[in-house]
Amino acid sequence: MSDTTLLAIPSTEALMIVRGFIPMVMVVGIGALVGRRDQARHQSTLIKLIDYVFLPCLVFSALHRHPFNLHEVLEIGLAVTIMVCLSTVAASYLMGDRPSRNSWHHLTAVFMSSGTILLPLAYVLFGNDGLAKAIYFHLFIVLLFHTLGAFLAKGKTELRSFFRTPFLYALALGLAAASLPAPASADLLEMAWLAEKGIQIAGLGCLPLLLINFGYPLGLIELSTVREGLVGGALRIVGGPLLAFAVIYLFRQAGWLSMEKGYDLLAFIDRRTTEALVVLGASMPSSYHALRMEAGKGLVASKAERGTLLVSVLGGMVTVVTVVFCIDAYLFAT
Repeated sequence: MSDTTLLAIPSTEALMIVRGFIPMVMVVGIGALVGRRDQARHQSTLIKLIDYVFLPCLVFSALHRHPFNLHEVLEIGLAVTIMVCLSTVAASYLMGDRPSRNSWHHLTAVFMSSGTILLPLAYVLFGNDGLAKAIYFHLFIVLLFHTLGAFLAKGKTELRSFFRTPFLYALALGLAAASLPAPASADLLEMAWLAEKGIQIAGLGCLPLLLINFGYPLGLIELSTVREGLVGGALRIVGGPLLAFAVIYLFRQAGWLSMEKGYDLLAFIDRRTTEALVVLGASMPSSYHALRMEAGKGLVASKAERGTLLVSVLGGMVTVVTVVFCIDAYLFAT
């Protein structure tokens, strides 16, 4: 076999990126084209279908098959809290706007799209276990968004809105179903299996809808906003993963994440997958929900916020691929 033939054989990492990322970019692009043609007139209907039907099914389907690990959840929650708080401080200094009551407008530089992009990518790259960890990541992002994010943008928290999200109750039901014993009756087992399959099908249908929903508003953002969004976009997609790697390093040094393979290879892979999801989540583009909160009801978000979203999406096509390579090279290799 010639050297040319050997070079033509794609590496495992390259195949993983092609299989997991390129098709997702295509679906996001379809969403952008649809949104531009539709002028975002029907996005509210799409969001309601996702929030009240498809996303709860996805969350329940993933978590009821994933063993609950409180230590894992707390690690992810602590990592998310550290990253969001430090990103807020960095955005305040780099973008020249200190947080003060009702006047801070850089949420898109701090909050990532943990629901729309991360969940499908985590499922494609790491399967159901990765999806479950990404759901925990999304849970803490949503919590911080309705507390810290709302306080920065509006001067008050929105905990009531957080506790009204169907996502939260689907998560609780999924954890409860994972902990409860299976029914002894054969008939009940058959009914439970059929119900689980129906929920699983609806949940898998959520994945492309999340990507379309993310791309939906992108076609309406003007390219002229790119200049104003360079600093915020760079902070989101470059500073985010760098900060995540730093947090993982600190967790390892503190002994919270064991670095040794030992005799339990599955436990080692599970720990590394947790780290991978933290880094992958930190590299996600800006959240459209942050843009909507910054805009307020009936208003238009600033050019800096719209530019940050657009720059983070365009740049994210490079940085996310780079982060996936780094995850394979530096996290799973140790």
